[in-house]
Amino acid sequence: MDFVHKEIKITGYSVGGIETSFILPHFKMAFDFGRGSEELIDIPRVFLSHGHLDHSSGIAYYFSQRALKNLPPGEAYVPAKIAKPLKKINDLWKKIEGFSGAGSIIPLSPNEIVPIQENYFLRAVESYHRIPSLGYIIYKKSQKLKEQYQNLAGHQIKKLKEKNEPIFTIVDIPILAFSGDTSIEFLDKNPDVARAKVLIFEATYIDEKRTVERARQWGHTHLEEILERLPAMENEKIILTHLSKRYQEKYFVKVLQHRIPPAEQSRFVIWNKDRPYFL
Repeated sequence: MDFVHKEIKITGYSVGGIETSFILPHFKMAFDFGRGSEELIDIPRVFLSHGHLDHSSGIAYYFSQRALKNLPPGEAYVPAKIAKPLKKINDLWKKIEGFSGAGSIIPLSPNEIVPIQENYFLRAVESYHRIPSLGYIIYKKSQKLKEQYQNLAGHQIKKLKEKNEPIFTIVDIPILAFSGDTSIEFLDKNPDVARAKVLIFEATYIDEKRTVERARQWGHTHLEEILERLPAMENEKIILTHLSKRYQEKYFVKVLQHRIPPAEQSRFVIWNKDRPYFL
């Protein structure tokens, strides 16, 4: 099942410790490889959050399958600190297979920019896990009336346009943020994360059986930490992902319906396995 909100469409799979990968077909890109799904092979660019195998194990298979299907070389954007070891691993797989996988591994550091398509770009953002990791924010470039013209009537603005007056400025609007695996600092230290129209955020633990301290110890986020910050979060949709495999569907739906304030529930989507759940 797909998730759709305005210009954003998402499909994917996510269970903590098992597999995580999200595809954005409209942008022809994905976040994380998971174990390398068939749907991922046709996506030309994948942005990896970190090297844990539930997020990265499909990278060699992805390259190999693109070559097998005679597709153009794929692009794997990865945290700069793990680019060299990932390349070594991929080269070893090429030797084992006796087949040259089609693709390149491109290192990224925090704040680096990657154009996505006309009027859209991606920025790598520092995240806070137990190993080198990145989150990502997609921005849309949009025109906005300069402040001095915002109170003018429509006919006045029209006249200024006819005179080719520079009445607009370009603003970068965060439309989607992806956390990967991270502690809550990813939200606290990156203001645009809370401004993104859609936020894909990990919530590995959701109940009192696993405490906030336990989540932080393992570089993860607890639902409690998100709820504490909810009043300051402007996101139209918050997709909770990477739920621990210990949570069964009936249980996590019951817990989240109880914990998330009723007035806020329409903002939340829970992604478990291959589908979104709406409260």
